[in-house]
Amino acid sequence: MKKKLLMLLWGIILLATQAFAQQGNVTGKVTSTDGQPMPGVSVRVKGTQVVSQTTTAGTFSIVAKPGDVLTFTFIGMLAQDKTVGSGAVNVVLAEDQNALSEVVVTAMGITRDKKAMGYSAQTLKGSDIATTQRDNFLNALQGRVAGAIITPTSGTPGASSSMVIRGGVSLDGDNQPLFVIDGLPISNRTFSDYSLVGQGGFNRTNDFGNRAMDINPEEIESLTILKGPEAAALYGTQGASGAVVITTKRAKAGTTRVTYNNAFRIENVYKFPEIQTVYGGGAGGIFDEEVRTRTYFGAKYPANRTLIDNIGNFYKTGFTQRHNASVEGGSEKLSVRSGISYTDQTGMIPTTGYKKLDFKVSVTSKISDKVSMNASINYINNRTDKAYKGVGSAMLSSLSWPLVDDMRNYLDANGNRRTITGSLSGELDNPYWSLNKNPNWDKVNRVLSNVGVDYKPADWFALSARVGADVFAQQGLSAYHPQSYDATKTGSTFVGGGINTFNANSRLFNSAVVATFRKDFGKFKPIIRIGGDLTDDSYQTNAQFGTRFYQENYYSINNTDPTTQRVTFNDELKRKVGGFVNAELGYADFLYLTLTGRQDYSSTLPVNNYSFFYPATSLSFVFSELAPFKKMSWLSMGKLRASWGQSGKDARNAYVTKTKLVAQGTTGGGYATDVTAGNPDLVAEFTTSKEAGFEMGFLKNRLSIDFTYYENVSDKQITAPRLSYGTGAILGYINSGKIRNRGFELLVKGTPIQNENFSWDISANVARTRGNILSLPAGQDVFYLSDTWLTDDVRAQYTVGSSISAFAGQNYLYNNAGQLLINPANGMPIRDAVFTPIGDRAPDFTVGVTNSFTYKNFNLSFLLDIRKGGDIYNATEQYLYARGLSKLTLDREVPRIIQGVFRDGLENTANPTKNNVVVIPYITTSYYSTFSNTADFLQKDVNWIRLKDVTLSYNLPKQLFVGSKTFKSVNVFVTGTDLLMLTNYNGVDPQVSGLSAAAGGLGGSGIDFGNIGLPRAYNFGVRVGF
Repeated sequence: MKKKLLMLLWGIILLATQAFAQQGNVTGKVTSTDGQPMPGVSVRVKGTQVVSQTTTAGTFSIVAKPGDVLTFTFIGMLAQDKTVGSGAVNVVLAEDQNALSEVVVTAMGITRDKKAMGYSAQTLKGSDIATTQRDNFLNALQGRVAGAIITPTSGTPGASSSMVIRGGVSLDGDNQPLFVIDGLPISNRTFSDYSLVGQGGFNRTNDFGNRAMDINPEEIESLTILKGPEAAALYGTQGASGAVVITTKRAKAGTTRVTYNNAFRIENVYKFPEIQTVYGGGAGGIFDEEVRTRTYFGAKYPANRTLIDNIGNFYKTGFTQRHNASVEGGSEKLSVRSGISYTDQTGMIPTTGYKKLDFKVSVTSKISDKVSMNASINYINNRTDKAYKGVGSAMLSSLSWPLVDDMRNYLDANGNRRTITGSLSGELDNPYWSLNKNPNWDKVNRVLSNVGVDYKPADWFALSARVGADVFAQQGLSAYHPQSYDATKTGSTFVGGGINTFNANSRLFNSAVVATFRKDFGKFKPIIRIGGDLTDDSYQTNAQFGTRFYQENYYSINNTDPTTQRVTFNDELKRKVGGFVNAELGYADFLYLTLTGRQDYSSTLPVNNYSFFYPATSLSFVFSELAPFKKMSWLSMGKLRASWGQSGKDARNAYVTKTKLVAQGTTGGGYATDVTAGNPDLVAEFTTSKEAGFEMGFLKNRLSIDFTYYENVSDKQITAPRLSYGTGAILGYINSGKIRNRGFELLVKGTPIQNENFSWDISANVARTRGNILSLPAGQDVFYLSDTWLTDDVRAQYTVGSSISAFAGQNYLYNNAGQLLINPANGMPIRDAVFTPIGDRAPDFTVGVTNSFTYKNFNLSFLLDIRKGGDIYNATEQYLYARGLSKLTLDREVPRIIQGVFRDGLENTANPTKNNVVVIPYITTSYYSTFSNTADFLQKDVNWIRLKDVTLSYNLPKQLFVGSKTFKSVNVFVTGTDLLMLTNYNGVDPQVSGLSAAAGGLGGSGIDFGNIGLPRAYNFGVRVGF
């Protein structure tokens, strides 16, 4: 028997030897489109089980014979077939832009196969963000992410930007998404004016930047936007408004790579408000050149009078230089990447600027076959020198400066503030004076650290643990010189000169553990994840305020009168602990059911209500995996999906369950009861989300469609409405208010043309969101955001049934027949003291279209950002109108009778008295301040089309670097941002916010008040690989 077995074995060996005699080892190399070797690529002889894999150097060896077809596959790359010939087989793999089966990084660093996901998630490449050359990477997302609205507050250096996904879920709380880097949340806090002592709050005067702007776009590998309920359930209270999940770059094993890139940018103000240059300063039609007022109701300028271009002289060309360098390398056991970046920006407004230094090191280690580790540390240092916002902004001050006076002469012969009226307290500051004598700056030192350990003792079990810290210190100063308007006007807060300084210290500590159980049972493929996380959020602010400088030009709290000095100290500590179970049940690669449950514990809620549970579920049906659909060669992928889920949200502030005692910062100290009453019975807010959609891929995914319809209902809002004074407080925390958001998102991607020399990729998204107020706090007919009350007659205000983005304003009074009521004494309309709805900031829909054309070594890409509808309040035009500077005032010499009836007691009778008072605005200049109703300056249905992020790049031919020991690749590029805008808006830029990103609710979006829009900019640079 043994002899027969030996003979059989020997025969098999002989047959195998004859087969191999006709074959050999085929070798080759696999690289990416940028020439870098690709390790881990699967190489298979088509139709067989013969498989190999590329080494860390991208090389491979496989047994095959001439005529065999080798198939090369790698996750996220387009598969490629190559026929074996007589020589080496070298392959270049390109990224698959439309692969539905790609791996997506979701909540808590969990990676999932996209086809198993029952909710919407959109992923962008980091290179697409970095190519835009924008300092704040959030501004690069506008038009690229369906359902997201990004609002920059200004085009000045270091300005903050806000982001809202699928509408707001909170009346006056934080509606911005959670930001996550490499699996752990980071802070996107914007320092609030409310933490200062002498500014009065409201986030209108200063903008201290949002901390997501600290992220270096060059370090982003990919970015995923999580919008659905299941994603929010995994992140808990922090993810109630969605999440932006960022994966940073790490070294690739087996490669040594050095890169350097730079960009030099020039930028100019895109557009200025138009002013009339016919009538000069004065009143009642009398022009007095010596008075030189900043109201323009005088006579016409003399024909031979030379007018000075103060605007053109003031604003200059901004310049930015940016340098990035990185080094990476290592082996399969240990790889390291380090990167450094430096940005130096000089703003378009004199003395403004922004400097940032960024240094990051990341390490990836394979400790053993079962244990791997990754760690990173990122140091960021930046400083912003700013101009003030609002009524004292450089824009409004420079627009209203007399055209017969050279604004550059802001000092007299003795070095004091030169005025045009002779009164320090009677006129706003010359903007040159303000920028040189009223300093306004802040700086940040920040460290982001992250350590993760992955343990996989078996194929069916894995354990992942992460811990990280986000620590930053922010310091700032804003001051008014003793001769400044704000230090000399009657009732000034800053009398004799004033200074505000602050120190803010933030420490966000996060840790998370996830255990994953994965075991296939035939066609059933269950995955169970059990995890927990801990968040400690500590934030301290220490602000000092003082007035009456001893030395005029010395800006220090020690230079102020001790009797005027005040201080405020806030110390907030919030802790959240959560745990979740996530079960994904897959069947036969076409049906996936996911169930999630999460329990959270929050220190910001009362002890009796600090724990709350919320579930989520989703279903994914990949019908293209079924036999009838597999026969359709034109159908690459088809999926139906649906999800439902809840997410809880705790209180925004740390101490809301009890009424606080507030330290009194004046001499003598002591404590006083806070004006906002606490509530020991608060419960968590809840948002219930539903969404359904489909994903389709055609023609080998050269065309893909992704559609989503959703509805979010947010209930039990934690708000602080006004209370009866009988309660002993002005405001009080309660659970009340309900918001519903509905909308759809459509994302279409395609490659209409693709051949050896030319390709065209296009991506388009369309989105619409509508948010409505279903209920308000008990006893409240209206609810408004005080921050948005920038002028006397407009604010963001909610009523039941209104939009969450509604405007309210003071309209005119009308009689029962709808006729305008007129004051018989002056013939002017009478304004209503009650705020009524006048508009809605929300657009009807938004569209983003990205195109990329590649011809040989050239690439041209650009973005069209389109918005249809939405109202904008042009408070800048109203400001100019009331001062006689608006072109709308050029008909001032025309006598008129305002159509209406007198308010004389007969207005609601059958025969009201018609107005017959003749008004000549040229003489009665109060016409323009009285007849400047909010609704007259609210522009309805604003549309725009923006041409943005236009990049033309060229890769130098690789033949130039053959044999070079220094250079591997060189790419030169030019990028234009915000090059062209077509809009029906009569102001400067409809993409505006009158507040900083610190404001709650939907902030100051849609309010244009002295804003400088995003500049038209041109970037020139080079990327070099060594």
